[in-house]
Order: sequence, then structure tokens, then C-alpha cells
Amino acid sequence: MSHHLFQSKKIQLFLLGMIGLFLLAGCRGDGEQEIFLTEEERQWLEEKEGQISIGYTTDYPPVEFLLEGEFAGISADYFALLEKKLQIELEMVEFDEWTTLMEAARNREISGITAATKTPERSEYLNFTVPYIFNPNVIITRENFSEKLSFAKLENTSMDTLVVEEYSIIEYLKKNHSNLEYRTVATASDGLRKVSFGEADAMIIEVMSAAESIERDNITNLIVNTETPYESTLSIATRNDWPILNDIFNKGLAQINEAERREIRERWVPFDRRSIFENPYFWITLVSVFMLLIIAIIVIFLWNKTLQKAVTEKTLELEASKKKLMDQFAQLEVTEQKLLEEIEIRKESEAKIKYKSYHDDLTGLHNRAYYTEQIERLQKQNTMPLAIMMIDLNGLKITNDTLGHQEGDRLLVKAANIIKTCCRRQDMAARIGGDEFVLILPEATEKDTENIAKSIKRECKESGNEPMVVSLAIGWAVRKNDQKSLQTLFEEAEDHMYHNKMEESENEKTGILSSMEKRLRDHAVETLGHSQRIKALALKLGEALGLEQSDLNALARLAELHDIGMLGISKEVVKKSEALTDAEWEKIKRHPSLGYKIVSSTPALRQVAEGVLAHHEHWDGKGYPQGLRGEEIPLLARIIAITDAYDVMTQDQPYQKAKSQEEAIVELKNGSGTQFDPTLVNLLLSILKKEKTEQ
Repeated sequence: MSHHLFQSKKIQLFLLGMIGLFLLAGCRGDGEQEIFLTEEERQWLEEKEGQISIGYTTDYPPVEFLLEGEFAGISADYFALLEKKLQIELEMVEFDEWTTLMEAARNREISGITAATKTPERSEYLNFTVPYIFNPNVIITRENFSEKLSFAKLENTSMDTLVVEEYSIIEYLKKNHSNLEYRTVATASDGLRKVSFGEADAMIIEVMSAAESIERDNITNLIVNTETPYESTLSIATRNDWPILNDIFNKGLAQINEAERREIRERWVPFDRRSIFENPYFWITLVSVFMLLIIAIIVIFLWNKTLQKAVTEKTLELEASKKKLMDQFAQLEVTEQKLLEEIEIRKESEAKIKYKSYHDDLTGLHNRAYYTEQIERLQKQNTMPLAIMMIDLNGLKITNDTLGHQEGDRLLVKAANIIKTCCRRQDMAARIGGDEFVLILPEATEKDTENIAKSIKRECKESGNEPMVVSLAIGWAVRKNDQKSLQTLFEEAEDHMYHNKMEESENEKTGILSSMEKRLRDHAVETLGHSQRIKALALKLGEALGLEQSDLNALARLAELHDIGMLGISKEVVKKSEALTDAEWEKIKRHPSLGYKIVSSTPALRQVAEGVLAHHEHWDGKGYPQGLRGEEIPLLARIIAITDAYDVMTQDQPYQKAKSQEEAIVELKNGSGTQFDPTLVNLLLSILKKEKTEQ
């Protein structure tokens, strides 16, 4: 019966081993890509040909061991693939004990280790690749030990506990369970035999090593007492004064595809889930039980019928025991399935959290935290040449203030997509502020960086007018030697960007304003013809008043831009043909203030901006938004107010038919001294009368 229990526990051991390998496949399977070694990496491999030696242990199955005198196991298969894919030949050096292997690594006698867990102590002299083997740790005891153990319980008992010397679990126990006393053994097999023979009480060991050693040594009296929270993640370790070798092995691991990983998995960690009915011991036991029952029945009839009751009770007891065992086995399967599902959910959740912690939610670019981390890494690697490009989005505040933050977000996403499109494969783009982006360009010369900037500018011009034209200020700096820190490089790029922003400021603001002007034609009832008619009539008034040319120029621009603030009002309200509600009318009355914000962002148009703000003020002080009266209202605004009203009255509108010139003149006279400047009304009427006479 103990042997059958062990068979069940052995299934648990293999299942736990499989969990580690499935997690590896899940984390790496989607990352398969064409290997990319830089010229520097290839040259380094050529220089180090015949000098790269990798150490492995001979008694760490199924990860690595000797099979008929040859290096075998999971790590052996991975290194065979790495040699093939990287087109290199490595010297594989065997060590009988893990302590000897680690000592050789510390002394730089070897270039690296096939499979090791990353710890703070080891990181002082080794670099580690991404993990490629995941191996949970368990507590092994003899099967007659009934108490459920944990690290906390082992700390408070006098049990003789074993661990393999120099294994990463030792650093974990020192840090998290310093009161737990243990002895070390040279190999997993040594420790498991000691527990089996009663020379020790328990052993903390990696599950795959336990499964392989128990199977190989035919040990039948050990069980998995409990699963610990510590998991050994095995990476390729390389001497940290050769950082380039770590990068090469990472790229090599990324080239190993899912089919190759699955083949290694199935070769060394078979997934044994045989039904209990396929187990020969089950049938032997079952036949034995039935034979005993038959003999018992014969004995009952021959010797004493009184034994019948006892036999019946015994039979029922056996059936209950059997059912209990079957229920426990079924519960174990359910628990294992839940464990797999929970691990998968946790991995997905961690992946999402990691993605969000390194990416900007709006644009999908990397964020400041990721940028800072990459800068620290590149500073240590001393990568050269390397360029940093700073990019600032022009016009975001105007867009947010007038069109709303939703349109501002669309503009940010549009700019981010242009930047991503123009980046090279190895470049990193991040959004580090509200309207600021940064590019890290590894191995980029001054010419490369300039070409990327030109490409971004070109894409901006071709990107269209929705929601706004994209205008970017760009500056960069290139590091050609190690005399300049990356922080200094960033500051130089930022200075150049601000210099570029100042140089192109007027042109960029004019371009943004033109973009808004084009949008106005679609957004409002306003048409190009309306603006041109107002401008022509306003200039006639201005010339009749003897205005200087600079004032006439400002008057013409005001005629084109006076209703630009309508962009900040919803299209449904602006184009509504029925009477406006009180709430809708209050929204319409905001457009002079919004227009002022837009136009005043261009310093050269300050006079025009004041006219935009005041063109709905009335001569009697009952206009909006400031309630100005009489000559408090700028002259240019008074001119636009009367010419705008005249053109609206004499042209068809969605809400009314056009009036005749005579009807419009009557309306102007009625508004003279209340809505309009009476002097300008008289002047306009004389101009209209003269034009009619000349016709």
C-alpha cells in the first residue's frame, strides 16, 4: 500500500515540475523573434572563440546530470540549441559538486553556469539572463510522518532538516526564516537517501530534482509533505565583467521556439496522469481482496456462521476506506487544477500590472518610469553612439481650452502615432509629461537623428487637420564618447528643443490658427463667403474713417477670425435651426471669450484678439461678455459688429430668410445708438447709398 501511495505522490512531483515549465513556455512563447546580434556582439564572439567555458553539475537531474558519461538534461538540450542558433562552440565543464562549481565561477575560472538562481550574493560576481526553468521547492518526509509542515513549523521544532549546499533556498531561509536550523548535503540524492533511511527527518528540495532522484534510486517510502512558497527560477549565469555575453544568451533564448521548448519538456519531465485502473498494482490489490473475501466466505460457512457479521462489517469498512481514498484522489485532482488556474490568472494579472506600470494609458507609449529605468541601464552599459530627442506638442493647451480635453487627447494620440511610425526598431519612445515626449536612439549618429526628426516633421504635415494639425518642436543631442552623462545629454536635447520652439513659434502658432479657421467652416454656419463679404464691407468703413494700414490689416484679420470661438461650442447648438433654449444661448455667449483665448496665443494678433472679445458688445452697454458701452468698445469691434449684422440680415440663414437691403437698413437704424455706434451706422448707410447710386 505504501508503494501505491508513493505512485500518487510521484504524480504530484511531476505535475509541480510541469507547472514550472508551462510558466516558462507561457512567458516566452509569444516572444519568439528573429535573432538579432549586433556587429559588436558578433565581433566579441569571434575574439572569444574557444575561451567561453560554461560549468554544469553532474548530479542535478533532470536539469543536468551525466548519462552514460555524457552531459544530459534540460539545460544540456537548451545549450545544444544555443550553440546551433548562435553559431558558436562552447566548452562545457563538468563539476561533481555545486560548491566547487560556484567557487570556480567566483574565481573567474569559468565564463558562466548553465542553470542558477539569481540571488543578491551571486549578483556580486554574476549576471543572469531571463529565467528559462521554473522549479518549485517542496518539503519531503517519510510517508509515516502525518503532521503538515511549513517553514514556520520547522523553525519551532528540533527536526533534523536537510538542504543541498550552495542552493538558492539557503539565502532565502537566511533572509526570511533565520531561526530555521538545517544541515547541508552535497547532492539531492544524498539528502533523500538520508531521509529515507531515517538519518534525517525532512528535506527542502526542488520538486524536479526530488522526482528524478526518487525515481532513479527507487525510493518508495517518501512523500511530498507540503509545497513551499519559494520557487527556484533558473537562469544562465555569466561573469559580470562580460555583460555582452549575458545579452547574447538572452537573444539566443528568445530564438528558441515553442516547439523546441515543448520537445525538451516532454523528454525530461513526462506528464504521467495514468488512471488508477491502468496501474498494475491496483489490479493485484483488487484480485487479492476478492480472493480474501472468497476464502473468508468459505471459512464462515465451514467453521462458524457467527463470523458472517464480522466479515460483513469488515467488508463495509474496506469499501468505505476505498471510497475515502477515491474521494481524496478526486479532491487532489480538483486542487491541482485550481492551482494551475490560479497561477495562470496571477501571471496574467502581473503581466497587466507590469504593462501599466511602464506604459502611458492614453498613447500606449512608454512612461517616465520606464524611461528612467532605461537611462540607468544605458548609463551602466556605456552605449555609444547614443542620441536623445526631446519633442514638445504645440497647441495642446489651446485645443483643450477651446475644443475640450477629449479633442486634446485625440491630438496627443495622433502625435504619439506619428512618433511611433518614424522610430526605428531599436528605438524607445516615451511620454514623460503632459505634452512632452522623449526618444532614446541607440547607435544613432548625428545624421541618423536628423533624418528621424525630418521624418517626424514630414509626417506631421501630411497627417491632416483632424482634430488639429500636429505641430511639434524637436531638439536632440548625440553622445559620441563617455565624457558626457546621459542626464547632460537630456538637458542639451531639451535646450535645443526649446530653442527650436522659440525659432518656429510664430509660424507654428499661425499654422495652428489656420487649422482652426478651416475647421470653423465645417463646424459652424460660418462660410468663407460670409467672412469675405464682412471683410470687404469693413475695409470700406475703415478706409472711410481714414484708418492707418496696420489697423486696416488688423480689421481684415478680425473679419476672418471674429467667430473662431464657435469651435468651443458643440456643433449641435451652433447649427441649430430652431430657437435656442436659455441654456444653449448661454453657451453661444461664451464664444467671444473662447475666441480671445485662441487668437491671443499669437502675440502679433493682440489687437485682433481684443476685437474678437468685444465684437458682441452693444453701444448702450447691454451686450456681452463684458458689458462695455460707447467708445469703451474697441473701434475695430464696433465696425465688425455692424458689418456682421448687415451681412447676416441680407443672406439666407438656417433660421430665417434673407431681408431686402431696405429692410436691413431699417433694422440698422432701429439699432443705432442702442446696439450699434450711430456714427458708424450713418457712415455705412452713406456707403450703401453711394454703391446703389453707382449701380
